[in-house]
Amino acid sequence: MRILLCGVAAVALSGCSWMGFGNSQSSHTYGNNTYSQKANNNGCCVGGKTLSRWNIESGLGADFATGGNAITGNQAPIGFLNPTTTLQDVSNSDAYAVGYRAELGGSYAVNPNRKVSLTGHYAQADGNEVTWGTQDTATLRGTMSDYKSYGLEAGIRQYATPARIPLLKSVRPYVEAKLGAAHIDAIRLENINEVGGLVNPGTPTSLAMYESSWVPTAAGLIGIETPIFNRFTMGVETGIRYAGVPKSDNSDKAAGTFNARYNGANNGGTRWSVPLTIRGRYRF
Repeated sequence: MRILLCGVAAVALSGCSWMGFGNSQSSHTYGNNTYSQKANNNGCCVGGKTLSRWNIESGLGADFATGGNAITGNQAPIGFLNPTTTLQDVSNSDAYAVGYRAELGGSYAVNPNRKVSLTGHYAQADGNEVTWGTQDTATLRGTMSDYKSYGLEAGIRQYATPARIPLLKSVRPYVEAKLGAAHIDAIRLENINEVGGLVNPGTPTSLAMYESSWVPTAAGLIGIETPIFNRFTMGVETGIRYAGVPKSDNSDKAAGTFNARYNGANNGGTRWSVPLTIRGRYRF
């Protein structure tokens, strides 16, 4: 994760802001790059005026879990008590359906090419039914409770030079690095059942997995924006997101009890995901 964020933050691109630049043609230097654009005595601009500093931003999109384990069955004791129980790892991509993420926040233009942002979010992904082990000759099945989180992230966004493409007046690529924190709701393994073989009455029907916890978050994002109206742009972005490890909940697995065999199955929780977000930005 450190290498990813350092790589994103180290990208140094320069460019001017979105909209028109006046009436006459001349060459201007912004940051480290020189562009030939329509001249404007006020420098970089929005709609012929000075640079817009403050922005309101929002986003909505899908969130695809790609890494980390929801269940760490290989860390649980093997053959503990009778009948013999063997658990297996279950990845987040198997444990959760494609989720969604909604964002709302603001940004401030430090210069025509760079913005700092502060964004709140809410995210949710429905839990799937998964196979998480065997007990004697039976297969253990269960359903993860939904993954729900909310939090706040601060970011820095670096824009490249606007470019023209077919059907759009201009598009502007950018990269962004974010750091923050998120609160993850408690997670349980529910509706546990055995498929085939001898059903053991000691098998639990629900197990606590992770407590409600605050975890660190980070993201490395790339995207493009295009102007829709004079002060409104829309764009699409993707990248990689990271959410840290929530606290394991062993309240259902006290030492010496039948359920103690499941200790170690909840030592995961790290979540890597790939977002696909539609964004909107209004410039004041």
